[in-house]
Amino acid sequence: MKFLTRLLYLTTVYALLSLTTRAETTAAPYFHIASSGDVAGETLPLKSTKATISIDGTIARAALEQTYANNGDKPIEAIYVFPASTRAAVHGMTLTTGGRTIAARIREKSVAKAEYETAKSQKKTAALLEEERPNVFQMSVANILPGDDIKVRVEWSETVPAVDGTYEFVLPTVVGPRYGHGSSEAVETWTANPHLHQGTASPAGFHLAVNLNTTLPLAEVVCPSHSVTIDFKSKTAANTSLVTRSGEDAANRDFILRWKLGQDRVDAGLLLHRGDSENHFLLQVEPPKHTTPDLIPPRDYVFVLDVSGSMTGFPLNVSKDLLRDLTNVLRTEDTFNIVTFSGGNEVFSEQPVHSLPEEVERARTFIDKHQAGGGTELGEALKCAMALPGGEGRARSIVVVTDGFIGFDKETIGLIRSHLGTSNLFAFGIGTSVNRHLIEGMARAGQGEPFIVTQPSEVKETATRFRDLVSSPVLTKIRVTAEGCELSGIEPSPHPDVFANRPLVITGKWNGEPTGRIVVRGIAGNGEAFEKFIDLAEAAAKGLDHPALPVLWARERVRRLEDEQTPWDSRRGVMMKTDPETVREITSLGLGYSLLTPYTSFLAVDETPRGFEGTAQTVKQAIPLPQGVSDAAVGSPPAPIVVNGSVPEPGAIGLISLLTVLLMMQRKR
Repeated sequence: MKFLTRLLYLTTVYALLSLTTRAETTAAPYFHIASSGDVAGETLPLKSTKATISIDGTIARAALEQTYANNGDKPIEAIYVFPASTRAAVHGMTLTTGGRTIAARIREKSVAKAEYETAKSQKKTAALLEEERPNVFQMSVANILPGDDIKVRVEWSETVPAVDGTYEFVLPTVVGPRYGHGSSEAVETWTANPHLHQGTASPAGFHLAVNLNTTLPLAEVVCPSHSVTIDFKSKTAANTSLVTRSGEDAANRDFILRWKLGQDRVDAGLLLHRGDSENHFLLQVEPPKHTTPDLIPPRDYVFVLDVSGSMTGFPLNVSKDLLRDLTNVLRTEDTFNIVTFSGGNEVFSEQPVHSLPEEVERARTFIDKHQAGGGTELGEALKCAMALPGGEGRARSIVVVTDGFIGFDKETIGLIRSHLGTSNLFAFGIGTSVNRHLIEGMARAGQGEPFIVTQPSEVKETATRFRDLVSSPVLTKIRVTAEGCELSGIEPSPHPDVFANRPLVITGKWNGEPTGRIVVRGIAGNGEAFEKFIDLAEAAAKGLDHPALPVLWARERVRRLEDEQTPWDSRRGVMMKTDPETVREITSLGLGYSLLTPYTSFLAVDETPRGFEGTAQTVKQAIPLPQGVSDAAVGSPPAPIVVNGSVPEPGAIGLISLLTVLLMMQRKR
């Protein structure tokens, strides 16, 4: 009996030590706990955020102004993690303090960080903007004195393409918690950002204004995410605005604005910019309409469903509805299988099954039995899905359904890219503020298409669109050439096959005079040759001043380089080291085009020292959980166990509880 007691004791101690070790190396999210007597305004420095969006045709220019206030009695350093669009090319920042406005300078990331720390130690007010993901940024503002109001303005540009004739501008307002266990990227500190409990709104105000101008008449403008008023200024212009105050729940989900042009037309065309040393173009070409061949070969589908803790409630319920509808679009000659994952995996069938009514019903029962809980081991689930046996003579499609709340995006995308040729991948993001960078990155790496489902009403339409897409691509074997002009630096290169009815977006450089034409060729879904000629002189007659084009080209080049620098070592099952030459090229692009990248940051310093004693206290701005996401995404409610600032997964907590109870029982004996 003494041996058993000692064994249980040692096992419990080992489990606790393992959690402590993991907590020291894993940057896990955690809950913000206000100390006794504190009010939100004193513990959370972000006072308000104001977004001003100007959309002209297919290019959006955004300015995000953050106001930080210190309502306490000690100097602070504020750190705030915030999102933007996956297409955002961040190219400017200013700091306003004490009536002075300082333009930020672009610096190599390590240099900017060192200069920021120096300014902080010298008691100067400074702001540092760093990219953590292409759509996630961290703002640090040093030496905010009691009573200060400090404004930081971030500017970016992005393109707004259409899908099936509908344009969509998305402004994320919150970063969901990221699960990082088992990742080499888990040491990143931004993933350890504190969150407010579910249902708790951000104490910061949120203001948004969008001015929309198009070259063709507007047929429809809607905002499915928020209750707003659309003010039509003319046939081609509309404005909308959104204002929330402290305690309101509008800044806990993506802001989505959609519009259609008259007669279902797409505003495709060529834009040119003549610079001092380089000329850039941006071309949007409307592809042929989707056509479904009479004979579609049988396909094999593997559905990968996220049932982790962050999917609790709304996300998992919507995912189950989506998966049921997706099984409805299968044909009897198709085969399928299902993999569910959280901390581990569960497979529906050892072999793929035909989509017969009885198998579909059995699959739905399998889906319905799952409850959300545990970690988000997406990589292991993908390996499992890729290793499953498939039907002979069938093309395989992997369909991933998740909110994407993980911190190891690069490993996941690299793993998918390493299996190109064995299957293509379609990614469904479920939730009001999903990790769009991961969803889009997985689909791009798997040569598929991304889908975002933000509410239950979109499930059936999304499943139908998926069925139409997998029938055949809209355009394949795309080639871009020039006649009578010289082009270079064309991005993306090579251009992937197009599944959706969305315009081809091609950017690059042109030399000399704007003469000749660009030629886009490919094979349409019906097998016929596709050919489109675009005249440079005609585009030049409309103007050569589109200053957003250089930075949009640079951002697209950086995106491709980032994709290419994450090769997967299939033998060892790990990511390979980043290529130093790729890092140098991305850094050069960031510095040359004043562009925020993983290796370049913006820094603004007010050179006037602030007089105060001691050092500023660092405060991380706690952010709300996305709408529909429960506390289970961060820890095990209602009272998470915190070890060194991190929250163990529910399974680990359960193990400790069980061992503790067994020890107590042994002691009673």
